[in-house]
Amino acid sequence: MAVPVARRFRGVSNVTPMHAANAATDIRAAWIEAYREVRGETERRAAPLSDEDQVVQSMPDASPTKWHRAHTTWFFEQFLLLPHLSGYRVFDRQFAYLFNSYYVGAGERYCRPKRGLLSRPTVAEVYEYRAHVDAHMIALLERLDASPCAELAAVVELGIHHEQQHQELLLTDIKMPVMDGIALALATARDHPEIVILLMTGYADQRERADGLDALIHDVLTKPFTLHDLKLSVRGALETRVH
Repeated sequence: MAVPVARRFRGVSNVTPMHAANAATDIRAAWIEAYREVRGETERRAAPLSDEDQVVQSMPDASPTKWHRAHTTWFFEQFLLLPHLSGYRVFDRQFAYLFNSYYVGAGERYCRPKRGLLSRPTVAEVYEYRAHVDAHMIALLERLDASPCAELAAVVELGIHHEQQHQELLLTDIKMPVMDGIALALATARDHPEIVILLMTGYADQRERADGLDALIHDVLTKPFTLHDLKLSVRGALETRVH
């Protein structure tokens, strides 16, 4: 996975002058590798889809592939390029409204259930948007050195995890409503029994359905839950996988 490769260098601060240049080079190379790998994986997953496929919204709680690809790109633009890359100009100012999701502090957002109604920007324009942001992200990452990069690296890692999350959503959102989360859990347990399954739901009836899956899943978190609840559940799932 890309993220563990990068995590080796996150927050490096105690670097002697003798090794500073080499450490800075390693940090830059690791983050660039991690970034390119994750961004490339999103494109590989979207590649088999036609332009028409990428605008389909299977249900109000899902999002089109085109939107996922643009939203993850907006994250890097909004939280890394704008505050940290001097002179950066946004690709299109309307995209902040169209591709924000639940980041209230970043401004107004387009209505989620209507994302499938957006014929613009086109899929081709989203490709251009991703290429634009990727080029500037590489330029930003190439400027990292071994000392002041901890705060910036934390946001880069968050953005990488965020994109990986949307890679999963990209696949599941296409399957819905034919395959919902419970059906996905059943299929995953059947085809990949080594995977530890943790479900999250905001619907009481889904919780009741999940109770019948105790032999297949580790836990079910019912919304709303706290960050502490999530950490405990994930820690328990990871410990189960280790043992």
